[in-house]
Amino acid sequence: MLHNQNALKLYGSKEGYDADVLIDSKTMVGKDDFVATGVLTYALGDIMEVELPEYDVFRLGDKVKMVVYSKSGLFVLHTTVVAKEAGSLMVLNPPENRRKFTEKREHARVQVGYSGMLIGLQGRGTQHHLENPITIEIQNISMSGIGFTIQDAPMIDKIIQKQSLLDVELILDFNMISSIEIVRKERLEEGFYYGASFTSIETEQAKALRGFILRKQIETYFIQKRDLEYQKAMEKKAAASQ
Repeated sequence: MLHNQNALKLYGSKEGYDADVLIDSKTMVGKDDFVATGVLTYALGDIMEVELPEYDVFRLGDKVKMVVYSKSGLFVLHTTVVAKEAGSLMVLNPPENRRKFTEKREHARVQVGYSGMLIGLQGRGTQHHLENPITIEIQNISMSGIGFTIQDAPMIDKIIQKQSLLDVELILDFNMISSIEIVRKERLEEGFYYGASFTSIETEQAKALRGFILRKQIETYFIQKRDLEYQKAMEKKAAASQ
């Protein structure tokens, strides 16, 4: 029933992250008067996966109780089903459970391929709105910030340095306007890569961003999982034909 655990662990692991103690643990998932037993196969950021035969009994949005029997002890948590596919459920990893483990990053960061616009510059109490906004390519995003590139914009590259304050419009599955502060700058073959932290996000946009990041975590995980299953099937087919 289990897929290639080691490969997915590599995908889902981080230096300094100790939730590996949960992986491969017997896990009970229950709702109402029904309880199913499976194996916890993934835990990182906001999501966890449990593989179990009775996955089809559960529906998206179900509130469930999980009991994880790990080698480091018993973990009990109340969570919600957010995705499912044949043989497995994806549930939220509640903040109170995440706090029990050490993560290198405070917020889950997902790789994306979206764009945005640099619409303004801030400095010494003044704001300058760009008449011709500059395109940025968003490489990754979290609740705390973004990583983006700007291609061949020498004048802007000279202006943007560490601690620069910018106004950006991010074109995700929704449009989000925010102020950011540059915390990292790296030279690329063409242009620069910038790491930035959000300095202000409106409440409603923060909610939309959290939902967007959660969806991307789930999508990325399932893509990775299917790629590994396909690779395993091809290797098995190749071995059988020899």
